[in-house]
Amino acid sequence: MKKHNKSAFLTQSGVIAALYVVLTLVAKVMGLDSGQIQLRLSEALCVLPVFLPAAVPGLTVGCLLANI
Repeated sequence: MKKHNKSAFLTQSGVIAALYVVLTLVAKVMGLDSGQIQLRLSEALCVLPVFLPAAVPGLTVGCLLANI
């Protein structure tokens, strides 16, 4: 990989991780993540690895941070 591609890969991974964490916390604050009917906004990002290879580490780190 070229240096430019590595930085783009890391940037995309970081943005996806941050989005996952923010969406998880927003759902938690709004009370959407518990109860009989649950709406998990961050799970909509789980289709991204099909389109972006950078989404795999991004979602991994985001899920780890959101669950700590």
